[in-house]
Amino acid sequence: MTTAPVRRTQAERRAGTIAALLDATAACLAESGYAATSTAAVCARAGVSQGALFRHFPTRQALLVATAEHVARRNVEEFRTTVGSDVASVDAVTDVLAHLRTAVLSPANQTWRELLVAARADADLRDALVPARESLQERMLAVAGDLWAARLPADDLAPVLSIVVNFLDGLAFSALDPDPAAPPGRTVERALRLLAEMIVSRYEQETR
Repeated sequence: MTTAPVRRTQAERRAGTIAALLDATAACLAESGYAATSTAAVCARAGVSQGALFRHFPTRQALLVATAEHVARRNVEEFRTTVGSDVASVDAVTDVLAHLRTAVLSPANQTWRELLVAARADADLRDALVPARESLQERMLAVAGDLWAARLPADDLAPVLSIVVNFLDGLAFSALDPDPAAPPGRTVERALRLLAEMIVSRYEQETR
């Protein structure tokens, strides 16, 4: 006796199509770069027609910006569920930085690097990305507040986060450690620990 397959609702089908398009766009950006991430390439990877794509995203730019938002939201949520709340010690802060490093260097996060580089010469894309960048910053500050609000002065929370994120973004752009086992990778691990030591020692002194 066989059972009939469960039919998805229209809303479920729509959500599934959008998710497939966003994931396919992130994969195309990571593997082929901004210029080669055409709507045709995305549709071929997602198994979706271009007509269906344009029903959900009126332009290629709208699709790219939505993908940036999608990747940011997923990365922040995964980071929040991975990292605990006790980050008072150097070891704990180093672990947090290591998790952030993994997220920043992930293939999915290549979405942001590709779009930010492209936006440098494309004013329309740069303007379109502003809300997504502001939303990402708000999410990251919320997570940083959950981790460090009891230990860092409110005025220092955003600057400390900026130091950490810009350091990790610099690693991603310079590709210092393609192989974590290679000497550059070990250098980065030591750099993360030094950064953790500086953060902890500074605020331990202020709270004494």
